[in-house]
Amino acid sequence: MNREEIERKVMAIVAQLLGTPEVERSTWLLGPQGVLDSVTVVRLIAWLEQEFQVSFDEEDLTIESLSSVDRIVSFIEESRSLPYGTYSGMEH
Repeated sequence: MNREEIERKVMAIVAQLLGTPEVERSTWLLGPQGVLDSVTVVRLIAWLEQEFQVSFDEEDLTIESLSSVDRIVSFIEESRSLPYGTYSGMEH
């Protein structure tokens, strides 16, 4: 699965969680202008872990790493290239 396919899938997941037809790549998901509440974030993380076979460790659960579709896609790409559960988004 390439970056564009991952991005499309993540945007579709977020849109479905929000009950909207679509979500822009640049939409702020977390933070002051974020569109997701804490319960929806937990649902998003669970869905992403299942869909992409990745694991979010405690240090990965930051506003920065989950702030946008682009950041989430980068996390998924990095985690899929490393042994399961060893990604830390701090270098992004």
